[in-house]
Amino acid sequence: MVNRVDPNSPVDRYDELMARRAAVEQEVRGRLTRHSEEVLRQLPLAGGSTQAVGGRTDGIRLIANGSLHATLTLRDVHGVTSTVTLRADPGGQVEEYTAEEHESEVVAPIHTRDEFDERLSIVTTLAREHLPAGAAEDFLAMLRPALRLVHAGENEPAVAQLGGLPTLPVNSWPVWEGHGPLGHVLSFDCAPVAAMLPELGLPNDGRLAFFYFDDRYDDGESTVGSWDPASHPGFRVLHLHPELSTRANITDTATPVPPGLAPFPVVPLAAVRTVTWPSHETAMAQAVWNRHGLTGPRPGVPAPSVGALYEGLWKLPGGGYDTHQIGGHPCPQQSPVEMDVEQLRCGLDGEPFDWNDPSVRSAASDWQLLLQVASDDDADMMWGDVGQLYYLVQNAEQPQDALFTWQCG
Repeated sequence: MVNRVDPNSPVDRYDELMARRAAVEQEVRGRLTRHSEEVLRQLPLAGGSTQAVGGRTDGIRLIANGSLHATLTLRDVHGVTSTVTLRADPGGQVEEYTAEEHESEVVAPIHTRDEFDERLSIVTTLAREHLPAGAAEDFLAMLRPALRLVHAGENEPAVAQLGGLPTLPVNSWPVWEGHGPLGHVLSFDCAPVAAMLPELGLPNDGRLAFFYFDDRYDDGESTVGSWDPASHPGFRVLHLHPELSTRANITDTATPVPPGLAPFPVVPLAAVRTVTWPSHETAMAQAVWNRHGLTGPRPGVPAPSVGALYEGLWKLPGGGYDTHQIGGHPCPQQSPVEMDVEQLRCGLDGEPFDWNDPSVRSAASDWQLLLQVASDDDADMMWGDVGQLYYLVQNAEQPQDALFTWQCG
């Protein structure tokens, strides 16, 4: 029996959840052991096999109402399969549970707004209006789909949680040793995002939680930057196991923040599937301009036709510097974000970095945006001077290996 606790205490809620989880684990192990022992007693003395019998479970699931469920699949000596579902409600004991006919554990897919085709048509028109035919087609070939994250409206399903508290394993809140705990920036479940944006290649299970050490904890004494490899512990992406996620209500069981750190306010975010384009200074874009004679008068200054194209693109909703986004091309506020992250990788690996080295610029093209987080008044997030955070990966199947940079101004 799990002791009842004060539901208003986040620390008690978390401790109570972990206690219930341990109780469910103990009950699952006990039942599987007893089933295996019973099967062995019933098997014949000779010629029998245990390969087709026994029991298993797919783990413990956290349900939106705070309950923990575990389903056991048991096969007897005759090959007959049965299932048993265990449930532990908040403050309650572990018990067998039979779902009502109207209940279902299947989570309906989250439907996103989709502006991809409309946006692609507009971008195509702008490209063909301002660029020569060959350059326009090469530019359009660089476009990438993305999910633009916007504040969710009333009754609109949330795809991501900006700010607030994550749900973490025990003693796993990220800390930059010698500096302090990192702030929780954003979380989302992988399954719905992977379904809405399969081009990114995210895992299909678990949840991603993004952290960053900003200036709130130590009044700006420490700065995380891609130019300083020693600040690498100042950001983190955690890929949390499925049983620690809850897609239906992502703030259901929250991990309290470490002492001295205030969480950002919670802002639920909905998704808009859209199309994005590379910065005109990226290596891939520069290759297009060079190929078609569209280079500007000096580095960083585009040719007039390219400048006119990007002027039109920046006027589109979500085309500027104030966008939360999953996947696609990042929207930099200074130099190409990919180059910043490649600078950090070189520093971490002890390799030389030269902004003008063609091999460095080529290597930077391997980085893919995982998440971009803008400054947001509703979440009390201000990254420098209305800046943005960027988490990039070389392989989206390993999101925990993401590197980080931020820009403002």
